[in-house]
Amino acid sequence: MHARTGVVIFGLLASRSSVPRDFYRYPTELIVMESSVTAEKARQAITLFRNAVNLIRLLQRSAIPRWSDGLTTWFSDKRPPDDRDETPFYNDAELERYREARVWLKRSIELNPYFPDAYLLLGNAFAEIDSDFDTMLAYYDKALALDPDNDEFHNARMAHYLTTGRLNLALDDLLHLERLQSGYAESMREHYESAVECGEK
Repeated sequence: MHARTGVVIFGLLASRSSVPRDFYRYPTELIVMESSVTAEKARQAITLFRNAVNLIRLLQRSAIPRWSDGLTTWFSDKRPPDDRDETPFYNDAELERYREARVWLKRSIELNPYFPDAYLLLGNAFAEIDSDFDTMLAYYDKALALDPDNDEFHNARMAHYLTTGRLNLALDDLLHLERLQSGYAESMREHYESAVECGEK
């Protein structure tokens, strides 16, 4: 769950993190990092981001009854079946609305390219809509480039690395979480050690 928006993040499904309910309200007074990012563009970017977040949350609430069993599996100690689609299941109408939210996220970044949370949710959208995990990781990396000590971002990326068996990369994120003394560190250490143990069998 993305703590500031309440949106379920694909990479966080394995984290056993708490589920905050408050929607973070971004300030309209931002530090402008480049002359081309005006205050007006920053406000427009925030509005588009909020619109996308609200739509994605509605879609997830609609889809949850169809994939809640999958979430239960992720939050337990069991791995999902190998033949199970690991992305949330949306019907065609929901996917069309999700694509609309994705367009808003892209436009938000065009207006303000220094918006790390938008990159994270955009990556999540590519994973959920198209199962495009390479693009998801590229956007996660961009989010971390802007906010390198954000534990949610490291947690999301690490979760994906664990599910794909990229344990060396997962360890890098884990060590960063531990250096930050993140609340995710303990549970992700357990997931990492479990993955290492399974790999040794």
